Amino acid sequence: MPAHRLPCFYGVDTPSKRDLIAANKSIEEIRRFIEADSLAYLSLDGLLRSCQDQEKIGYCTACYTGNYPTQWVDVEDILPVTVGI
Repeated sequence: MPAHRLPCFYGVDTPSKRDLIAANKSIEEIRRFIEADSLAYLSLDGLLRSCQDQEKIGYCTACYTGNYPTQWVDVEDILPVTVGI
């Protein structure tokens, strides 16, 4: 799955970017933190292609893109992440 960098208000209890490691650290920093030999994320396009009938269903990708389907989120929580990839 892609790096989860933004809060989800629709079922996953991640109310703030400060709670998400990918919102605050680069891939290399995360790799070192978890003491892995390598770390990679699936692209959003790859994730969506892996979902059967994704165009018909319209999966929510707000926690990856910042495009929330409703307007009730706090703008400060969804501002673009400044960590480099």
